[in-house]
Amino acid sequence: MKYTWLPSAVVLSYCALATAHAFTLEHENSETITAEQEWVEVITVVAHRQPRALSAIAGTVTVIDEEELHRYIMLDIADIARYQPGIEVDKASSRFGYGSFRIRGIGGNRSVTVVDNIPVPDSFSVGSYSNAGRGLLELGLVSNIEFLRGPASTLYGSKALGGVAAIQLLNVDDLLRQEDTPSRIQFTYNSDSERYVTNVAHAFRAGRFSTLLAGVYQQKQETSVAGLSKAQPIDRQESDSKSWLLRTTYHSDYGDIRLTLNELFEAYETDIQAILGTGRLGTTTGLFGNDEVKQKRAVLDWNVPSFGFINRGTVRTWLQQTDTQQDTYEERLAAAKPVHIWRAFNYNHRAIGVSADFESQGQLFNLRQRIGYGFEWITSQVNDLRDGEELNLATQQYNKVLLGEQFPLRDFPKTKINEASVYLHNEIELWRGGLVISPGIRFEHYELSPQADQLFDERFPNAEQTALTTNSWLPKLGLLMPLGSQAEWFAQYAKGHRAPPFSDVNIGLYYPQFNVRAISNPDLKSETGQTFETGLRWRHASTSIEAVVFYNKYKNFIQSRAPLGRNPETGESLFQSINRDRVTIKGSELRFKHSLHANVDTQLKLSWLKSKDHETGQPLSSVSPASANIELAYFSPSMAWETRFIANVAKAQQQLLAADGATLFATPGYASFDLISRWYVTDRMHINVGLYNLANKAYWRNSSVIDLNETDPNIPLLAEPGRSVALGISARF
Repeated sequence: MKYTWLPSAVVLSYCALATAHAFTLEHENSETITAEQEWVEVITVVAHRQPRALSAIAGTVTVIDEEELHRYIMLDIADIARYQPGIEVDKASSRFGYGSFRIRGIGGNRSVTVVDNIPVPDSFSVGSYSNAGRGLLELGLVSNIEFLRGPASTLYGSKALGGVAAIQLLNVDDLLRQEDTPSRIQFTYNSDSERYVTNVAHAFRAGRFSTLLAGVYQQKQETSVAGLSKAQPIDRQESDSKSWLLRTTYHSDYGDIRLTLNELFEAYETDIQAILGTGRLGTTTGLFGNDEVKQKRAVLDWNVPSFGFINRGTVRTWLQQTDTQQDTYEERLAAAKPVHIWRAFNYNHRAIGVSADFESQGQLFNLRQRIGYGFEWITSQVNDLRDGEELNLATQQYNKVLLGEQFPLRDFPKTKINEASVYLHNEIELWRGGLVISPGIRFEHYELSPQADQLFDERFPNAEQTALTTNSWLPKLGLLMPLGSQAEWFAQYAKGHRAPPFSDVNIGLYYPQFNVRAISNPDLKSETGQTFETGLRWRHASTSIEAVVFYNKYKNFIQSRAPLGRNPETGESLFQSINRDRVTIKGSELRFKHSLHANVDTQLKLSWLKSKDHETGQPLSSVSPASANIELAYFSPSMAWETRFIANVAKAQQQLLAADGATLFATPGYASFDLISRWYVTDRMHINVGLYNLANKAYWRNSSVIDLNETDPNIPLLAEPGRSVALGISARF
């Protein structure tokens, strides 16, 4: 059953009741508002790379602090997106798990994720046997996450085409809080995938030094999705991850100097069953994946004190390395010649960078101004390696040619990428308490250079290799008009930019057995995006409203490995990354919070998106239909416990067709309900219990099934978890 009417009915009912009550309360019962319900301003960093009150931002920012991460029992990045309409997480398959954030319909490597203002590696995939994700850190080491929605290349450079997800790791002050040696331990369980998470952290001060040491260990299995029949084969999986963080700060007379070391290790073992016997796996009787991700980072940053014309600043340098190793073992015992096949994929990304952010403020031309400026330089080395071997069980002979591919090989030559940029951003107050104009500009130099690579040259002697250099000016302009002390109107224009990635510019993919070849595109252009956004924010001790409308226009959108047809001379099916002419995404968002009573709160988050590829006339399959999150919270009079009832609803997705005319899977409309309670046992200990998907209904998020044919055997396994229970215990001592 497709719940096409229920999501709209739920949202409309909520809006009617809550809005009526809000106006009634404001005019008749305002005396019931308690002191604890006074408005507290939210501070954000992502919008200007400097701390600002949310009411001072000409844009849309979502802030999720550590308290919210614990309250909703968020254990991975998919849990973060669950209650944030307009933000999703890409999911490659039941084997490879989650990828990057998708903001307002733009994901992949088009939305930047930064950890402590350091960009994480791009993801890369070359089929069902290889998928290198971004290596995001465990949430147990995170203090807060901020989302800047819409193109943000002026401050975050290339790849911030869709927006920015800014993650801040735990710092010493997050634990100390006027205590000398605090420690924290957390244990969390969720039955949706039998997840067990243990999190420990300890911080202390000694003279001019302060130190934080934290670690997280997690075990989990495959997701228990709803609606599976007993005959449906599932992909069994066991995984564990370990992550640790060490931070030491020296509080000198010339500012704080901080050293950060952290490491992540993830391991997955998957017994793949769902796709056996289908397509080119028709004779495959066993398929097993063994995957590992290792990520290491070392960061040295200096919190610059005020001196001269500089009021504040941060200078940082870092080294980051991510290694992905994925091994696949295949048994084809039903083939005419039974074989065992081993495939290996290695992806390595190493980056060194230096960046700085400064701020100066004061009077200039009799106008109050806050000027932000800085630079960033990053050099990266990227390479992949695929290997494979086939064992003929009848002859016991080994063969290094699979499907016509001679192993080992690379899909692209070893590549070096240099990025250098400078930016300038200002906030000019035209009169005291009046209109603030925020112009900004960034100059970015991007240089992609294929390196000498004997292996790539041997495997693909006819592949065209291209060095690419782009220079871009990336402007933005914001307007912020206070409407009294409780409201403001804002508008902004911003330009986004994404230079062509290495895997689209130079590629050597070739399957002789299927007569399929992917060719490079030396003429590939950079993607550009422009956003026009305006909105209103209003807040009161009991109510806050933010309403936003936006229009995003993208040119030269890159379609990776698009089908070109057959080469008339060789008969090969050719694929090449190409630029699409024009893509637009428009939409609106609403966030509404209201205190129905001193002990009852409610909130609504709503996202509506509409897209169009102007070359095909089709909507983008990556853009989700309208969705909403509705929450009703009750707090006990003693504030010893709280309970939240949450509804997530979404409309059905419009039916889409693939380039070859095949029907794509369209996500049905759905309504899912959760119940989360928290008990404050003492000031230092609390217990959380969550019940998710109470109705145990099968439903899909659009970002999990993008571009899958409606007959794809993986679709049942990519549904969201069925009914599950979570338990979290946190203690400080």
